Amino acid sequence: MNYKYEIINYDKNIPAKIMYLRLSSETHKTELHWHREPEIVYVIDGKAECLNNGESVIVNEGDFFLFNSEDVHLVRPAAGTTVNLVCIQISFEYMRIFCKPIESVIFDIYKFSETKSKIVSVLKEISETDYQNDDYSTLLQVSNINRIYYILLKYCLCFKRTSDTLIIPKRDFSYAKTAIAYINENFKREIPLNEISSVVNLSPSYFSKYFKNITQVSFSDYLANLRLENAVQDMLNKNSTVSAAALENGFANVKSFITQCKKIHNCTPAQYKKKLLNR
Repeated sequence: MNYKYEIINYDKNIPAKIMYLRLSSETHKTELHWHREPEIVYVIDGKAECLNNGESVIVNEGDFFLFNSEDVHLVRPAAGTTVNLVCIQISFEYMRIFCKPIESVIFDIYKFSETKSKIVSVLKEISETDYQNDDYSTLLQVSNINRIYYILLKYCLCFKRTSDTLIIPKRDFSYAKTAIAYINENFKREIPLNEISSVVNLSPSYFSKYFKNITQVSFSDYLANLRLENAVQDMLNKNSTVSAAALENGFANVKSFITQCKKIHNCTPAQYKKKLLNR
């Protein structure tokens, strides 16, 4: 299970990133990550599991989930199913035009009872509109995104540091975010436990327990899975050999790469590459 920082790139014509996704539990690789921008996930059909800051929520057809800024999260199909989603990643830069202190806010969709149904109505329209054969579809997308921004800013705005609206996170992710950033920069070489624990000024034993509690995976498994993901991507995008992909992404040897791939994907790297190419 991966857990990394993600940089969001936006279409210059639309003040959000909109993605239509069809995910199968048989092929979808789950990935814990976090980013600066809030994200809305709307289920068109099927059933999705949203993992948010260590807590799992099932989102059914016609419903949505909102991840706030820097929430550590993932979205995947419920076990044994396929799900169709619309994911909307929100632009802080655009909302700053209307709300200067946007970096200091979170959105609470339950602040007013009618808010969620208002957002669902817009998301349903976004999911049902055929944008592909319409030269002016961007106008509809911008209109709908602005409606969502209006609802969020008008009805859901909460300031993180004001005493009457403070929402205290159930887990402290600050150490994990520092550690993850360091791991993502250095995973191609050996990272001993005492090195990564010293980066966040924690003892190795405490860091191990903390990291697993936050990410639901051990430090060693996280590192191995991160290396696995990048090695597989090198095989797909650079046509790297199994040996080269292993050694260039921090595996001690080819055998450890193959063992990790079998552990996660139940097949060898070469077999997994073939499976991905034939999807």
